Amino acid sequence: MPTDPAAALAQHVAATRFSDLPASTVDATRQDLHDTLGCALGGSGAPGIPELLKLYRSWRGAPEARLLLAGGGLPAPQAAFMHAAMAHALDYDDTYDAGGSIHPGASVLGAALATADLCGGVSGQELILAAALGLDVSCRIARAATVDRGWHRTSTIGVFGATAVAGKLLGLSAGQLHQAFGIALSAAAGSRQCILDGALTKRFQAGQGASAGLIAALLAADGFTGAIDVFGGRFGFYELYQPNGYDLAPLTEALGSRFMGEEVSFKPYPCGRPLHAGIDAALALHEALELGPDTPIAEVTLAGAPALIAGYSEGAPQKRRPTQIVEAQFAFPFLIATALLTGRVGIDEVARFDDPRILALSDRVAGIAAEGPVTVSVRLADGRSMSHSVRVARGAPANPLSPDQRAAKFHDCAAHAVRPLPAATEDAVLQVLARLETEPDARRILDLLA
Repeated sequence: MPTDPAAALAQHVAATRFSDLPASTVDATRQDLHDTLGCALGGSGAPGIPELLKLYRSWRGAPEARLLLAGGGLPAPQAAFMHAAMAHALDYDDTYDAGGSIHPGASVLGAALATADLCGGVSGQELILAAALGLDVSCRIARAATVDRGWHRTSTIGVFGATAVAGKLLGLSAGQLHQAFGIALSAAAGSRQCILDGALTKRFQAGQGASAGLIAALLAADGFTGAIDVFGGRFGFYELYQPNGYDLAPLTEALGSRFMGEEVSFKPYPCGRPLHAGIDAALALHEALELGPDTPIAEVTLAGAPALIAGYSEGAPQKRRPTQIVEAQFAFPFLIATALLTGRVGIDEVARFDDPRILALSDRVAGIAAEGPVTVSVRLADGRSMSHSVRVARGAPANPLSPDQRAAKFHDCAAHAVRPLPAATEDAVLQVLARLETEPDARRILDLLA
């Protein structure tokens, strides 16, 4: 009987050392931690986060791990939950475009910060190594799921990345990590119905994945057991969650030499990743046509793949007139109108779903199903017209954000934190992240931000 791929993944996580990581992987992981931490700061006061924190604090658990910007501590799994939920709340966090747009960084950061604070003495190198392995595990599992079944991969698959992070920082053996992956299988969950319904459970699910991954690692460390045929078994992850829609090869392909965390995209806009190429195009037209909030626009068309147009433009009225932030994050016509009229799609702009000029234009964005690049076309009332097409959205490895753009994103997030972040503190955090592999204690991040 063939060995389940979970065994190879567990051995990979247990045996890999910091010196085994290519320099490009170290750099990519540092960037991911930088990006995801910024997103967590920006999401620290987002809708749903205060309610989650209130509930957890009411239980008065042991303060094992500190909380970003909230003061005090919680049991480590609950701290992991909160940090991952914060990181995912704005829909600004990283995506693995080749893996169904999973956001692997939220569960990785959540588990990493909580486990590092729980254990103490975790160096910056150890944090980077654990995060690189967690990202690799999540991206591999997501890539192997070849058909969209409606799972929220950020939680359903992210739980395994969180397990890898926590297990590595806890020093689990390969056998214990295999058991931890089996335990995580029992907690793998999350539906994208929350996106269609504009529900806050989308951020809840990201937290759930981080928390469950840490719990799985802690239980495995104490001898608790889980399924062994985690991914390839009769009732394993892929047969149960992805019937007739998976390929196990990516789980172990080039394992140890290709770290898939290098392949993630960093979002320039806080909204659904499949919408970014269209926003890129609309922003280019805003600049080229010198549009403003009062420019008379006669017609706007948005052409893209049939699934893109049907999923994000047609049907429910909230795609054009969102009534709250989760709806706005996935409302393609609204976001195109926002980009055309304001020239920016940042945290504040996505929240402008009460702007009558944007809503009026959003009503008139016509979707056209067409193969090829995403194309936005504009015809002005004075007769001028222009189209712009985008094949590779900004933020992808093939079209990366510049260092200045990444810094501006972090600053935008920090400016929207639940409590003001002094400039000196922001600068100190950025300096720690920039030289993280030289930090003797990764808890320095929480020292600055707790």
